[in-house]
Amino acid sequence: MQRSVLRSVLGLMLVLGASVGVVAGTARPAAALCTASPLQGDWRNINASTTAMTRVVVETCQPVTTCSGNICTTQHDAGTFMTPFGKCSPTDCNWGRRQAQSMGGGWIRTVHDFGFKTSSVWAKTYEYYGRTYLRLWVYNDFTPADGRADYTTDEWFLR
Repeated sequence: MQRSVLRSVLGLMLVLGASVGVVAGTARPAAALCTASPLQGDWRNINASTTAMTRVVVETCQPVTTCSGNICTTQHDAGTFMTPFGKCSPTDCNWGRRQAQSMGGGWIRTVHDFGFKTSSVWAKTYEYYGRTYLRLWVYNDFTPADGRADYTTDEWFLR
């Protein structure tokens, strides 16, 4: 009787061991840590006398939390966020932190609704003479009630 119990235990251990081996053999490797993007940084306009955008902060590898009803999930190292600053007096105006959308070709975009206008802020990095520049292209779309003409700005930034 002891031998049959011993055989059963050994057989069970063999099956469990094989199962663990199959699971371990088919498990996916852990995802690599997020690596910083060339977009990341606190960028300042190279034109100190600009009347448009003065600064932009781009954060990469940020956690993104989405909720549906009372259930929320967080995906780590998933988001890129942009916070642009416009020329104001006495201090520059923070346009707010928004999650950026990848638009292809290295461009990211955020949209800022001010009520009287909606501004689409596009950003992309370029390498020139060993330095990384951020190009910030902004389309300002005014409401008909505001009456002002829409316009764009196209400016360059360094960290």
